[in-house]
Amino acid sequence: MSGFDTYVLEALYRLRDPEWVQALIWISELGSAWTVYGLAVAGALAFLFYRKYSTAAGLALCMGAVGVLILLLKGVTARPRPPIEYQAYLEIWYAFPSAHAALAAAFYGFLLLLSWREIRTPLLRFASIFALALVIVLVGFSRVYLGVHYVSDVLAGYLLGFSSAYLAMRYARFVKMPR
Repeated sequence: MSGFDTYVLEALYRLRDPEWVQALIWISELGSAWTVYGLAVAGALAFLFYRKYSTAAGLALCMGAVGVLILLLKGVTARPRPPIEYQAYLEIWYAFPSAHAALAAAFYGFLLLLSWREIRTPLLRFASIFALALVIVLVGFSRVYLGVHYVSDVLAGYLLGFSSAYLAMRYARFVKMPR
């Protein structure tokens, strides 16, 4: 996959535009730990307020699991980020898996699965799922466009995040807590 990673990185670097860089930095922030965990805490509190205890527990499990797995995988693989000349800004620590992509896939993916399960109005369900999927895709794309990750880092992050969201949603449906 390394040849494909390099090809995409170089192609996007050649197409890079300063105005797009700034816009994609903002989009990338939708997958940052501060943003995602802040929204997850707010979401869990809202679920608790509306007595959706199983959903709150599922969201907490999802975000806790993905956070621990990101740290473990980054530490074990120790994959360096793309060369500094490709990076729109300097990122720290290791590249694999992309934490932004994993966190976005976990949090927004959990909400996407919840929307699929709970929203009964077809148009509202479609709009919600589309918007959440778009955020996930844009966060991943922004990480590669900005040169701070390879495509394989983002794909691994997606796999990790979606797996956490799916398993946490299964857990939330399995446990019999009062709504």
